[in-house]
Amino acid sequence: MSEEMNSGRAPQTPAEHVFLNCRPQPAIPALLVLLVMVIMPALLATSQPEVSDFWLWLMGSGVVLSAGLAVAAGFCSLAPQVLWIGAAIWALSLFGRLGLGSLQLLVQAGMACVALMAAVQVWRIATARFVPTVMEAGDD
Repeated sequence: MSEEMNSGRAPQTPAEHVFLNCRPQPAIPALLVLLVMVIMPALLATSQPEVSDFWLWLMGSGVVLSAGLAVAAGFCSLAPQVLWIGAAIWALSLFGRLGLGSLQLLVQAGMACVALMAAVQVWRIATARFVPTVMEAGDD
């Protein structure tokens, strides 16, 4: 028994192009990591007079990991980059209140990498190197 894989079809209308190139689902892992490893510890740290080394390592690792996930997800959608940069701006404001300048620099570097990936993905879409597919009902 061999099953044939259906590859779907290319988007045909402008609305399909926009919708398929801006799928939010690939952003979920990057945003969850940013929330759990960066923003939540930063919110918890605001109640403490001094941030411990553990929290700094956790938040720094979270920034790097979540930015990497946003870049990886950027190969199939534009939404991960936009959503991650939005959440990173919020993290920057938290780090500013905590006086964590080194983490602010790390977030800014992550934002630059994620923005670069967005530019690459726009180029891939514009040159048709990336063509999202529409799966028709019954293409299971």
